[in-house]
Amino acid sequence: MKKENKNPLIAGLVNMLIPGASYLYVEKDRTRFITTLIGGILVIAAMLTLGNAIQNIRGYSLPQGLCPAALLLVVLVPLFVMGQRSARLHNSGMDETAHYNAQRQTTQGSDDIQLGKIQKMRDEGLISEQEYQAKKGKVSSRK
Repeated sequence: MKKENKNPLIAGLVNMLIPGASYLYVEKDRTRFITTLIGGILVIAAMLTLGNAIQNIRGYSLPQGLCPAALLLVVLVPLFVMGQRSARLHNSGMDETAHYNAQRQTTQGSDDIQLGKIQKMRDEGLISEQEYQAKKGKVSSRK
């Protein structure tokens, strides 16, 4: 299964709309999705309740909905940032893996390096002269 890079903007927006959905989008992690969804819903409900309570205090003359909206931003902005962060971490891990695999293939595929390793094993006494010649023959036949 080939993993793909994920768009951080989409991950952030999806995470804002449905708390924790970026974990499904990026990593298909249901456990983190469910815990973040439950926590996000509870925090959003608390902010709406608090915002409405502050709004209804008689001493304030704020436009209707301003206080709950401001408190919702306190929740939605971190959700957006969390979604972007999960996608960026996923993408950087993908880039590092691709780089490692490319480096590994070039070093393992090099016949000169293989011959050097075989010779070092022979010099250290880890393989006999006959094993050295057999392995050297295999590497040389690939050229």
